[in-house]
Amino acid sequence: MEIIDQSPTEPQTSHKQDVGSLIPPMRTRTIEALLKVNNVNHHIAKKYLEEYAEYEKNLDNHLSALPKKEEIILPELKPVNVESLYDVFKSAFKYFQRKDFDETANDSEARQLARTLCTYFSEKPAFLRSPLLNHKSEPSLQKGLMIIGGYGTGKTSILNTFHQMFKISQSMPMQVKDIEGTEQLLGRYKMGFGYFTANDLVKTFEAISDPQDKEIFWSRHSKGTKYFDDVMTEATASNYGKIEIFKDLFEMRYSTGAKTLISLNYAGTLDETLDEISKKYGERVYDRIFEMFNIIELKGESLRK
Repeated sequence: MEIIDQSPTEPQTSHKQDVGSLIPPMRTRTIEALLKVNNVNHHIAKKYLEEYAEYEKNLDNHLSALPKKEEIILPELKPVNVESLYDVFKSAFKYFQRKDFDETANDSEARQLARTLCTYFSEKPAFLRSPLLNHKSEPSLQKGLMIIGGYGTGKTSILNTFHQMFKISQSMPMQVKDIEGTEQLLGRYKMGFGYFTANDLVKTFEAISDPQDKEIFWSRHSKGTKYFDDVMTEATASNYGKIEIFKDLFEMRYSTGAKTLISLNYAGTLDETLDEISKKYGERVYDRIFEMFNIIELKGESLRK
């Protein structure tokens, strides 16, 4: 990346300021007492006020002489180009996962998932046409995602890459093209989401002893778009009693309308997997699954070697 030297070609001595003149005069207790009673005509107070006025003038001159930073004018924000977002994802995958993204894995199912997520995060209607969507739940961009697949099909690494790239784009200038081909800062699109593993969340809850901290825990996790990895593998939490964390969490997030993204492994067929959710979290959660989630199915084999 080229760095342009914007320093002046010639020293600007006309505004050079003596460092000592930029230090405010000492305000002693005597001066404090004189000013408190408004005795500004006393020779000590008078001298102090004259020196302070001189200091303020010097400071104003110094600040006005400083070089002004060039204002950065960002282009008008237009919808993101999905192909460009997908290219950024592939580069990010190589960086964060330390390997190339295999677009051909499981008959290109991994590629389909990544592209489906690109359309979902950018809120493009093309998401509704994804071949990975199961229409047992009516597809909608207003719903969250339930990604179901076998072990090792790439669910975690793909979602982790999206999380990392959206997160880092908030502090680093990652570029993506919009629909008109203009370079935009990815962070401007605000596509980020929280990322937690189900088991880590249970461990965090079990370590809480203060009731107020428990309230903070529930408040934190019941709001905002969040992804929970490996749901259904978590143990029942034990913290002054047994509790299924995600039973309560799903109900809270349903009531707040927060988008929830989860991934889980098959427990047999899709219907059998949904039945297992009902057994673990209850009928109330099961009934809300279809309102809360788009269901994405991955039918490929494990990519782990």
